[in-house]
Amino acid sequence: MRNIIFFLLLVLFGTNPQVWAQSGSTTGAIFAVVKDPQDAVITGATVTIKQQETNFIRNVETNQDGTFQLIQLPPGNYELSVSANGYNLTKTQINLTIGSTLVTLIKLSIASVDSVVEVTADNPVTEVRIESSNINSSNRIENLPINRRDFLDFALTSPRVTPDRVPNQGVFSTSGLSFNGQSGRFNNITIDGLDNNDTNQGAVRATFSQEAVQEFQVVSDGYSAEFGRALAGVVNIVTKAGNNDFHSTLFFLNRNDEISARDVFDTSKTPYSQYQFGATLSGPIKRDKAFFFTSFERLSIKQNIIVTLSDQTVKAGRNQNYPLKNGAEPFSVGTTSFLARGDVRLSAQDSLWVRYNGSFTYNGAFEPFGGLTDRSSSGILDVRDNSLAFNNTYFSSTLGLVNETRFLYGRRKQSTLPVSRDAGVQLLTPEGTVSFGHNNFLPEFNNQRIYQIVNNVSLSRGINQIKFGVDFTYVDRPPQNNAGLLPDGLGVFSPLDFSSLFGMPGLPFFTGLEAFDPTLRSPQQRAFLGFVSASIPGFPSNINLADSAIPIIYLQGFGNKEMTFKEKLFSFFLQDDIRLRENLVVKAGVRYDINRLDFTPSNNGNFSPRLGISYRPKKLPKMSLHAAYGLFFSLPFARSTSSARASETGLKTLLVAFPLSVIPFSLPGHKFSSLNQLPAGVDFVPQLNIGTQYQPDLRSSYSQQATTGVDYLIGSDTTISLTYSYVRGLKLLSLREINPVVNPIANNPLQGMIIGRVDPTKGSLFEFETAFDSYYHGFTIALSRRLAKRLNFLAHYTFSKGIDNIADFSVVVTDRQNNPLDIASERGLSLQDVRNRFSLSSTWELSYTNNPLLRDFHLSTIVSVNSGRPYNLLAGVDLNLNGDGGLSDRPTGLGRNVGVTPGFATVDMRLSRTLNIKERYKIQGFVEAFNLFNRVNINPNLIDRTFSPNNQGGFNLPPQENGRYTVTANRFRGAFAPRQFQVGIRLSF
Repeated sequence: MRNIIFFLLLVLFGTNPQVWAQSGSTTGAIFAVVKDPQDAVITGATVTIKQQETNFIRNVETNQDGTFQLIQLPPGNYELSVSANGYNLTKTQINLTIGSTLVTLIKLSIASVDSVVEVTADNPVTEVRIESSNINSSNRIENLPINRRDFLDFALTSPRVTPDRVPNQGVFSTSGLSFNGQSGRFNNITIDGLDNNDTNQGAVRATFSQEAVQEFQVVSDGYSAEFGRALAGVVNIVTKAGNNDFHSTLFFLNRNDEISARDVFDTSKTPYSQYQFGATLSGPIKRDKAFFFTSFERLSIKQNIIVTLSDQTVKAGRNQNYPLKNGAEPFSVGTTSFLARGDVRLSAQDSLWVRYNGSFTYNGAFEPFGGLTDRSSSGILDVRDNSLAFNNTYFSSTLGLVNETRFLYGRRKQSTLPVSRDAGVQLLTPEGTVSFGHNNFLPEFNNQRIYQIVNNVSLSRGINQIKFGVDFTYVDRPPQNNAGLLPDGLGVFSPLDFSSLFGMPGLPFFTGLEAFDPTLRSPQQRAFLGFVSASIPGFPSNINLADSAIPIIYLQGFGNKEMTFKEKLFSFFLQDDIRLRENLVVKAGVRYDINRLDFTPSNNGNFSPRLGISYRPKKLPKMSLHAAYGLFFSLPFARSTSSARASETGLKTLLVAFPLSVIPFSLPGHKFSSLNQLPAGVDFVPQLNIGTQYQPDLRSSYSQQATTGVDYLIGSDTTISLTYSYVRGLKLLSLREINPVVNPIANNPLQGMIIGRVDPTKGSLFEFETAFDSYYHGFTIALSRRLAKRLNFLAHYTFSKGIDNIADFSVVVTDRQNNPLDIASERGLSLQDVRNRFSLSSTWELSYTNNPLLRDFHLSTIVSVNSGRPYNLLAGVDLNLNGDGGLSDRPTGLGRNVGVTPGFATVDMRLSRTLNIKERYKIQGFVEAFNLFNRVNINPNLIDRTFSPNNQGGFNLPPQENGRYTVTANRFRGAFAPRQFQVGIRLSF
């Protein structure tokens, strides 16, 4: 590899240097042709680019063909000046955005009395685009209504980006963004070109105030070889920097229950308050040379989540010493974030910046509850996330070279503690599958130290724009990391049909509640249980089965849960933008990634070829055609390592089936002692253990992406786009039971678990496998208007379809395979499938109407509408007797995800007025409305989707619409937030 890199450098530096435009992950570029009035090119013209806020200046000269390129320019407002002997000086105002390459034609006029020519709208600036991307400018960030000021939510205004449909999982959370129907775990979120991902499970590390964001780019597909470590989408965030003027902002926002609507599932309006406040301060340390920027923000929330357990279930839980509650359950959230950045211009060719950001969060409901999940199953988060970043950029016009060196050090300390230490319960009730008691995966400790170094070189050689670089990331996880699984036990309660269980007709049938709460049993049921307990060999005589809860299975983990492991990620990329003609650009590149995660199977790395093309017909200069294809590889997830490694190092998960499952649940706390070792007198039976391992020949998950589209510029600032996107996910990581019961023993499920598995010497065995795949087809029509003074908007509609055979690799998700030995039977609509989606985001300056009542007013809105998502119908009982306790069984004959949830629609709006006080001071007041029309949007993760069989074995399924099962209103258990108003004030100078 070292020899190859040396050879490439020799070839690249050994050719004639010319400057060429090259955009980057945190910068933009400009390509232009300079001509005289007769359309002859002008050679040797002097070109000066000046950033208006900092007076940053870079100089180049036009080439023999009259072209020039300015590369690796930070996003911002620029003045582009071009001069030549015998011609007037020409100035062009340009707004450059992240990741963009702007193309323009500059015509110089013959020298006359007017020595300066200002070029504006009559000289259009167009953008070369190959990838599917969207820029969220500072104007959108400052003016659009965004809930909690979480700027990553702006990504949801981009085409083919939707909220991740995988259930909210707390410590197993995702990035929350699904690109092109892929899981939210497969994205790459970067800040200033450096990693901001939690590689444990594909989530996002802490961010900072929205006030600190200059702009960010959302790239859904077709991105260049510079971007990797993602098979779905990329989000590039650029932080603000100081400039030659002092600036400061103070802001305060508040919302409460008095100006918000009532939750539809709440019987009365419950207390709710949320406030955010913060400040920024920036300016020069030394004019034109050194600058600083700082920001601070605090978010505090006190609110309630509605638990919809029935009174009967609450009473049953209390009878078993579980203090259940229904209705509103209060909790609080608090986040404090800081950011400080300093920029220094070391010379005309050399610049440096250093950034610190820290975030400190408390979340009393990090493990989600509500609906059919009681507060006792939640978890409390405490996280401290600190990062220190460094960037050095060196530019040489002589060599046509820009070199960037970046470094990141991050430290994350996260703990999530359980609310309850009583054994967890999963109970099938008339209202659905209910969860309460100890969370299965807590306590959880996630401590990381992250080191990253990046070095990129941008060059120009003839018609080629060349960029190559290396990236090395090292993640150290100290021994405090915890991989606990069921440390306080879990009892699973579902209907008990003793006629089916014992093969004798006429025996009693117990509902899930009757199995859980002895006070609900009839005298006949109690008498029968007294007979059963006396007839079970070895059943303890001191346990009265008639007065005991009867879980169908009971599980509890034992062993040392702490571990340490390291992660090493190395990548190299080479890409070349080839301008074959003035109107034809080909982008070719290749990326190599090799990832090493302790205790996981290793391979020789992965090569990712990328190819894209952009063509602008000469007869239709406002039209641009583009297409791209490439391979995109994901990272390994350390969360899977902790689970598999824990099994290898002796962590045992005991699985006990009925009737012996009654024994641990009858103990204090409904569990064995929570120790690292099995309790005295409890024998470990290998066939009653749950283990986890890796597929021996584990491969890297990747996708093939192909996209094609056409853009047409209407006027000078409005674009209509048509795009087709195809994404094929391959070797996707998930979890599969490879040792289920295949030979159940009639009338004796416990014996079936011991001798009836694929390998009867082992117990239940889950394997992390890269054996799953997905398909996505999406067609998008978009209309955008930006950089206009009065009205800016982005509107798009996407028709798409997603198919896969995977839910998630997380052990939290219960949607596992109905038949884990037949993956093909799991093929169905993806949880991420959104057949129809419309989005509109717009900002509108109302002053242009000249109406005095609208003077200084600004209106903005975000409209989101999408069709329903698939959902998986569950039976709640172990119909196929494969030993999973019914966690993944579907009603007989049904495929996966054959249901559809209600659609979603919401309108958010913001109205503001800005008053200028003297020249530099501004005060802005605003009102924001979220879900303006108070539409009830049912949360698809809070529906009752369990359809257990009746006494005759039949299923009372919901009605169908267009061949898909709907959700009836009686199965709604929770909704997204109702209408909420927020008022705020902002002072700035």
